[in-house]
Amino acid sequence: MSFIAAMDHSGGSTGGVLDRYGQEYTEENKMEKVHAMRLRMVNSPDFVKENIWGAILYKDTVERGMVPVLHEKGIQAYLKVDSGCEEDGSLKDFDLQLMIEFALLNECAGTKMRSIVKSIDAMDKILDQQFELAQKIANAGLMPIIEPEIPIDHPEKASYENMLGDEIEDRLEDFEGECILKLTLPERPNIYSDVMRADGVKKVVGLSGGYSTEEACDRLSKQRGMTASFSRALSEGLFANQTDEEFNQAISKNINMIRDAGNA
Repeated sequence: MSFIAAMDHSGGSTGGVLDRYGQEYTEENKMEKVHAMRLRMVNSPDFVKENIWGAILYKDTVERGMVPVLHEKGIQAYLKVDSGCEEDGSLKDFDLQLMIEFALLNECAGTKMRSIVKSIDAMDKILDQQFELAQKIANAGLMPIIEPEIPIDHPEKASYENMLGDEIEDRLEDFEGECILKLTLPERPNIYSDVMRADGVKKVVGLSGGYSTEEACDRLSKQRGMTASFSRALSEGLFANQTDEEFNQAISKNINMIRDAGNA
């Protein structure tokens, strides 16, 4: 099934993206370089709405004109609105109203916010914060993507996932409108089945979180009702020095694997 391309690396994580891509850069030109990489991905032949229905973008990418390029292909744009995480994994303070206005002005369909669930003690705070902001986003006419990521290498990942679904369902009872949930691919297949059927959930998409494309797709294929929102797994095997033919073959392989693994 068609999926969301996560292309929203901020300034802090862009260096790692370019390192994996084999692209030289400086602090002054790294956003220009990563934008060129993203354009190359979007302009590849298989980056079409039949395979990819949405793309999550960083504000800098929107300012460089990516949204019209996506719209020309019939692909929706979603804006990353957060400014990163505090030490406990909760969202840092940011001007939500300003980001909502920016998203509306630039014809984005919705927004995305990523928190990191590092401890059980912080889970309540993170989810309360995510849903409070998501309600304001939904009230503005945008689709919020709520992302409480559990790191793939967390020693308590499986037990946290057992709790996360129930905690999300509790908050959905008071949520008005619709949202998309972006969740780490779980250890136990279909643990989020009840969440997928809950009122107010438009879609549940899985994040690859550092898994290889092969492992991410294998995990995704076991989840009924879930499609993907992959970043690293989408760009795996892409390099700056590839010819256009080599690059297009590599991203086509990833796109087809991810699309075929989805089970919406």
